[in-house]
Amino acid sequence: MVNDPFRSDPPRDDRAPSDRQRGDKRGEALAETLSVLEGAGWPEAEVYAKTGRSRTFVVEGSRLISTVRREEGWAVRAGDPRRSFFYAATGTPRPDAPWPEADGEGLRLPSPRPVARWTAPADLDAPLVGENDALALIRGIGRALDTELPGARLIRAVLDDGASEAQLLSSRSMAARTRQRVAILRLEAGKQKLAARVHVEALAREARLLNPVALARRLADRLLVAERGETPVRDRGEILLAPPVAARLLAGLVPLWLGPSAAGQALGELHGRLGGKPLTLIDNGRLPGGLVEAPVDGEGVTARGVRLVAEGVAQQPLLAWWQTPRQPGLASGCSQRPSWRDLPRPGPTHFFLTPSPETSVADLVADLSRGYYLLDAEGEARINPGGDRFALPVCGFSIDRGHASGAVTGAELVGSIRALLRGILATARDLTFLPAAGGMVGAPTVLVRGLELVRRPS
Repeated sequence: MVNDPFRSDPPRDDRAPSDRQRGDKRGEALAETLSVLEGAGWPEAEVYAKTGRSRTFVVEGSRLISTVRREEGWAVRAGDPRRSFFYAATGTPRPDAPWPEADGEGLRLPSPRPVARWTAPADLDAPLVGENDALALIRGIGRALDTELPGARLIRAVLDDGASEAQLLSSRSMAARTRQRVAILRLEAGKQKLAARVHVEALAREARLLNPVALARRLADRLLVAERGETPVRDRGEILLAPPVAARLLAGLVPLWLGPSAAGQALGELHGRLGGKPLTLIDNGRLPGGLVEAPVDGEGVTARGVRLVAEGVAQQPLLAWWQTPRQPGLASGCSQRPSWRDLPRPGPTHFFLTPSPETSVADLVADLSRGYYLLDAEGEARINPGGDRFALPVCGFSIDRGHASGAVTGAELVGSIRALLRGILATARDLTFLPAAGGMVGAPTVLVRGLELVRRPS
C-alpha cells in the first residue's frame, strides 16, 4: 500500500446487480430533479444523494446488543452569480421539493475534467459483519488479552461496520458515483486491583481484517503502563512516537496545510525547508488500500496524490478546485462531504507522513540508547500555531540501551511545531491511519529529537 502512493489502475464495476439497479433508480431521480432546477432558471445546479447501512455490536461481559441502521438522504445546491440556496432532506431526490428562498452568496460549480483510471477495491462488496463473526472477533481479543496479561479483562467492545454510496449530477455535466466501507472497533480494558481503564481504537475496511492478537497486545501494553507508570518531572532526548501518537500530532497540524494561505507553508516559506529528508507529507484520496479511497472527491473533482512536503521542503498546500481558479492542475481533489446534510469543505483524505519500508520498529528501538518510546496519546493535541507550540498527553516506556527500563504515565509531550518537523530523524514501515480532521491521518513510528516530556497539568 505504501510503496506507490500515486498508483492508478483500469476501472472496474464489481458491484452486485441489485446494488447497480438501486443506483440506477437513484440516478434517474437525480436527473429528473436536476432537469426541474435547470427549467426553473438556475444555471448552476447540483443534486447529491447518499445512502448508507451499518451494523453496530456492543459487547459487555456476556451481554450483546446488536442494531442495524439504514439512512438515505439528498441535497441540492442551486444558484447563479448573485445568489444561491441549499436544500437537504431524507429519502430519494424529489423534483417537487419546496425549494427555499435563494439568500446565499453567488454559486459556481466545478466543470468535469478527465478522471484518471481507478480500480474499485473488491472488498467494497463484502457483506456487513454478522453476529457470530463479530462475537468471535471480540471474544478472540478477550482470550488473547488474558494470555498476554493474566488478570486483564476486556470490559467493553463496540464494533461499527458500515458501507455507503453517493451519487452526484450537476448542470455542468458533472457526474460521479463513489462508495466507501469501513469497520471501527473501540475497546475498553481493565485489570484486577487497577482502577484505571484503557481504551484502544482500530479500523479496517472489513472487520475480518482486524487482528485480535495485535489488539490484545496494545491493550496489555497500555494496562502495564497504567499499572506501573511514573511521571517524569521534565526530560528530553530522543523519543520514539508510535503511530497513534505521531498521527494524533499530525491531525492537530492538518489546518496548517489547508488553503492558499496555509500556515504550514509559512513555517518555512513556500519551497522553503521545514525539516530533514525523513519529512515527506502526502495527501492522497486514491491511496491504494486507503479506507476513504475514491476516484473523485465530494464535488466530483478528480482525487490525486499531492506532496505537501518532499524530503523536508515545502511544496504546496491542500487546495480545493475553487481555491486555485487560474491553476486547476494544483487542485488536490480534497472537498469533503461527510453527509448529504453537509456542504462541501476542503479537508484531508489520506494525510500521512511517509514510512521507510526498509526500517522496522525493532530497529529504531534497538538504536535508542536512552530516551522514551511513547505508545499512545491520552487525549487530543493542543496546538497554538501563532505561538508555534503544541502539547499532547502521552504514555509509554522509558528506554535504556534498546530495552524498556520503566513505564511513563501522566506526562505531556511538548515543544515547538518547528522543532517537531525539524526533529524527525527516521521513520519505520508501520504506517497506521486513524480517523481525524474529517478524513484519515496516518503515520509510522517516528524517531524525533528536540522535544520534551513534562508532568501533565492536573
